Amino acid sequence: MRKIIPLWVAFLGLSLWVSCGKSDKSEVSRAAETYYNYLIEGKYEDYIHSIAYSDSMTESYRSQMVDLVAQYAAREKERRGGLVSVRALGDTVSGDVASVFLEVLFGDSTREEIALPMVRCGEEWKMQ
Repeated sequence: MRKIIPLWVAFLGLSLWVSCGKSDKSEVSRAAETYYNYLIEGKYEDYIHSIAYSDSMTESYRSQMVDLVAQYAAREKERRGGLVSVRALGDTVSGDVASVFLEVLFGDSTREEIALPMVRCGEEWKMQ
């Protein structure tokens, strides 16, 4: 019996270690975090490309959207120190549409919770 207890403890510890390494976030939540990280990193074209049906935008319209997002980021940098990080709090999914609830942290330590509408486009989730 004494030999079984250390083996059981080792197994339990290994199980906890393996399970802690996995992400419990859904595919749609991970996609939303990725897209907001594009915004944080200044990858405005990637952010716009993450909008559903962005491939049907004219080049002129896409360029205007990139400029608007860059202006938003600059304004938030001036007002609140910029966007610093994003974290998905949860999501609701109904078929091919979803809402992801994000917490955005700003440079001045303020936080904002937003609901980001998402839609499945083929095999991937995009912002709506």
